Order: sequence, then structure tokens, then C-alpha cells
Amino acid sequence: MKLTLLDNGIDSVKAAYNVLVDIEFNVDEVEHRVKDAVIFLNHANEILFKLLIKQSCSEALNFVSVNSYMEAKEKMIQQGKNNVFEINPNLKTIGFSEAIRRLELMCDIEVCSFLKKSLNYLNKKRNQIMHYEIHLTEGEFSDIINKLQNCQGYTVNFFSKHIENFNELLDGARFEITGEYPDVEAMADEAYFDYLSEQAKS
Repeated sequence: MKLTLLDNGIDSVKAAYNVLVDIEFNVDEVEHRVKDAVIFLNHANEILFKLLIKQSCSEALNFVSVNSYMEAKEKMIQQGKNNVFEINPNLKTIGFSEAIRRLELMCDIEVCSFLKKSLNYLNKKRNQIMHYEIHLTEGEFSDIINKLQNCQGYTVNFFSKHIENFNELLDGARFEITGEYPDVEAMADEAYFDYLSEQAKS
């Protein structure tokens, strides 16, 4: 099995799209679908931001400690491994906010202001969902659905300008709905550790 940053990001964008289609057609458990869409869109953007950092600057910038990454990569090459995490499973990658910061300041790729604003809003909602609980009025619930739909559009528009054949890859992505979605809880766990890392730095 090989799942690249591109594969991973495209899959989450498509997953978010499918969830939003479900919401539009009023399937059951809309609240759970909204939760999934929030997590999928955050995950998709974070992964694809990291892809742009890797392509335009250096993979090392996707890690909290560049030195730890380089040490692991040196051993990876020496030992003929395929991945730095095989050498050091405790390596930490940067979180969502830091990925945007490094992309803009180190790689000179400006992130659309509408996308950033949309993601910042959804990131706050994601943190509420992940770390405790969330309460929304009917109006607020409708608002978050609208913001999810807008964010999906901003996401596709931004990355289609920076990733070759992005729209074609998205159209061709296979995301089978079999009654269960991909492991959203695992994504939440990963995002939680990123959140703690960023909180520790603030």
C-alpha cells in the first residue's frame, strides 16, 4: 500500500464533497455528516498544504524539528528504509496553522484570504468537536453548512491553481460509500496532537 500526500489529500477533499452531497439531500444523521465534513476539509487542506511545501521548498519544513527529520532521513538512507517514520516514529509534523505560515513565509505561496478565513472558522469548530462538545442553534447549524460548502469551493479553486491536474484527479478519485466512512476518529486523534503541539508553542 502506498498513500502519498497527494492521494491522501485528494481522498479527503472527495470525502468532504460526498458528505456535503449527503447533507444537501437530507440523509439521516446530518449532525454526524457535518462533523465528518469539518474534519475531512481540515485534514484535506493540511495535507495538501504540506504537499505544496514539499514540492516548492523542502519536505524537511513539514516537520516541527528539521534537525530531527534530517537525522532520521540520514539513517533512512543508510539503512535502505522507505520512510523517516520507520527510523523515528516519534517525529512530529507541523499542524494546520504552521503549515500555512511556512507555505507563505518560506515558500512564497500566498494562500487565498477567503480560504484562510474559512479554514480558521472551521478549525475552531473542529477543536470544539474534538476536545469537548459543540452546541449550535438552528441558525448556526445552517451557517456552518454554508461555510462548509464555501470552504469546499475555495479549497478546490486554490489547489487547482497549484497542483497539476488537480481537478482531473479529484474527478477520478474513488470514494466508495459502504455505510461507513474512513477513520474520522483517527484523523481527529492526529489533529489533536497537532493542536497540543501548537498550544505548547503559544
